[in-house]
Parts: sequence; structure tokens; C-alpha cells
Amino acid sequence: MMSLYFPRIVSERFFLFLLVMSVLGCPWIGVAGQNAAPSSHLVFDDNLDGHILVNEVRVPKEGEAPFTYYETLGWRGRAAGYAGIQAHPKGHNYIFSIWDHKSHAAPIRAVYRGAGTITEKFGGEGTGLKSWNFELGWETDAWYTLALRYWPVGDHSFYGYWVRSAKTGKWTHLVTMDVAAKEAFFQGGTDAFIEDWLETGQRQRTVNFRGGWKRKVDGAWYPFGSGRYSVNSWDLDKGKRSFNFRTNWNGGISRDQTGAFYFMTAGGRKTVPTTANPSRHEIKRRADKPGYTPIKIRGARLTMEKGGKLRVKWANDPTTLPQFGFSVSLSDKAAKKGEYLAKVTKVQPHVREVEIPLPAGIDLKRVAVRLQCRDILDNQSKVLPVLPTE
Repeated sequence: MMSLYFPRIVSERFFLFLLVMSVLGCPWIGVAGQNAAPSSHLVFDDNLDGHILVNEVRVPKEGEAPFTYYETLGWRGRAAGYAGIQAHPKGHNYIFSIWDHKSHAAPIRAVYRGAGTITEKFGGEGTGLKSWNFELGWETDAWYTLALRYWPVGDHSFYGYWVRSAKTGKWTHLVTMDVAAKEAFFQGGTDAFIEDWLETGQRQRTVNFRGGWKRKVDGAWYPFGSGRYSVNSWDLDKGKRSFNFRTNWNGGISRDQTGAFYFMTAGGRKTVPTTANPSRHEIKRRADKPGYTPIKIRGARLTMEKGGKLRVKWANDPTTLPQFGFSVSLSDKAAKKGEYLAKVTKVQPHVREVEIPLPAGIDLKRVAVRLQCRDILDNQSKVLPVLPTE
């Protein structure tokens, strides 16, 4: 499977290959097309439909190599796609892509792009919509959580992509895509892979994974309990893209001070297998749901706008789980609990302000305004009273 960042024709790829090989002084430049590090997959055991996917990825310093895609979340279905990170010539970027499907009633579109996120149609190995972000960046030797969520909007399926850095503790919403298909869940066993897309197999690349989860459509959490490691055997034959590095791969389970994790290594002359192709590996899980800190509202303010509208603006703590939806209510301070003058409840992960008309004849001093947010794992924040800004 190739990177969606480079939908390309053979001549372009071959030119880039020759350029890179010449720069690196590669001794196999006369045998073009056989020098890629072996593409490897780790397919987890969550072979069931779901609407949330979570996995953690880390690239150790010695495992970084240019032109490498460290794919972390891949899924099948009527809106199949994948998300991960890349060591790209332009920098360290985040990828999220969804393929077109014959059942889609309209082209895939981005309804939200976070700071630095770019979206563009792709072609070559199928068609669809891709997104990438170089601005946020990632670092070696640090764990990153990648989270995806599906939700229905009418007869469409929306997909959000969030990342968290264990180094900063902060979450970032990168993109939301709209697919014109109903109930296009995350299907199949979640796939992670490592790919050298420009045949630089002399460089060793390594990726680590841990803490994978899928939330099933019934709301129950399923922890990734095991993974099937495999190398693309069809690439190892003479004349194929990984022939010169056909024995330079490895995968399995390792451990450090952070605990147990899966690893895959591809390329590098010193890399040798310690397991079979394919092989299955297991990490026992004890938790029954992800343990990330639930959403917290950092602050909010209320202002009166022209036309008798109330504007509520708020900010959330970026080190807590990111927002999925919110609810803002207006009630008479003298009214019974649960009686509202107005209430707005929406699923809009990127929205941090809302306007609500103040009912005619109601003085602002009589109104109680309350805000509550829901995060991407459906935890509810505390209800926050919002006071007028003086």
C-alpha cells in the first residue's frame, strides 16, 4: 500500500528514486526498483464495526528514515481510509485520507480544517480526499495518540481526526470530512503499516504502537488484544521492489520504561527477522476503556449583541479530551430545574461560540446561562454558569 501523499505516475517516481539514490550514494543504483525497505503490516484483532478508533504511535530516534509512512489507523468499509504520520522531505506531517466509494452520493469534502491542515483530492491508487498537516509536527521518541470518530449527519457520515502529544499533553483537531454515505462505520481489523515509498531500504525505519481501542456501534469498548504481523511477501521476489532487502525486516513485541508495545522494523542491513512471516503477537490489556482525562471547560463569557442576541464564547483545556458537542441553555432564574427559555445542543467539534436570541420581555438580569461540553469519547464536562462580561 502506498502513501496517499504521493499519487504519482511511474516516471515521476523513478526520477525521484534516481535523484535520492544519487544523493545518498547508493551502490544499487543500477538495479532500480528493488531497493525499498519491505512494507509491513500489523492488523489488530478488532474485526467488528465501530465508530471510534484510537491508537498510539511512536517513532524511536534510531527508527526515523526519510520517505517513510508510519500508518497508525487503517480501516475498511464504504468510507475506507487511513491515518498516520510521515517522515517527509518537507518535515514531519500528519495524514488522514478517505477513499471514494461507488455508494457515495457526492464527492468527499472537508467541513473543517484545523490550523495548518490542507486538503486535496488524490488519484493514482484509487481516488478520494486526503489531508496533511506539517505545521503541528511530531518528534521522535514521543508517543502520539491518533483518534478518529464517525458520526451521522442526516444521511451522511462525518469523520473527525484528532492527535495528542504525550510530550505536551495537548490535543489538536486536524480535520473533519463529510462522506455522502449512510452509516459508513469503521470496519475490519484495524491496520497499521510501515512503508518506504521511495526505495531507501538501506535506512532502517522502526515504528511502535500501543493502547489501541475501537468503540463498537453498541457503545462497548474493545481493546486491541493482539496483532497479526506480516511482510508483503510479493515484494521480496527477484525483480520486485524490496528484493535487495528481502531479509531485512522484523516485528513483534518489545518493552521499555513505558511498558509493552508492538514494533515493526523495515530496511537496514543489520535488521534480521526474529519471528515468522506472518506471525501473531499479543499484549494483555486490563483497562475497560481509554484512560484519557475527560474534557474540562477552561472559561466562558457572555455578551449582549445587537438585535437582542446573547453570545456565549468559551475555551476548553487542551490537555483534556477534545470537544465533540456542546449544550447552552437559557433559563429564568426563578423557573424550576429543567425548564428553559431556550436551549442549543449541537455536535460541532470545532465550534467555541454560539448566539441565542434573548426572549422578548425577558431582562438579562433574570436569565441564567449554562454551558456543558461533551468530548469525543462522550464524557460530559461539569455544567458551567456563564456570567455577563462587565
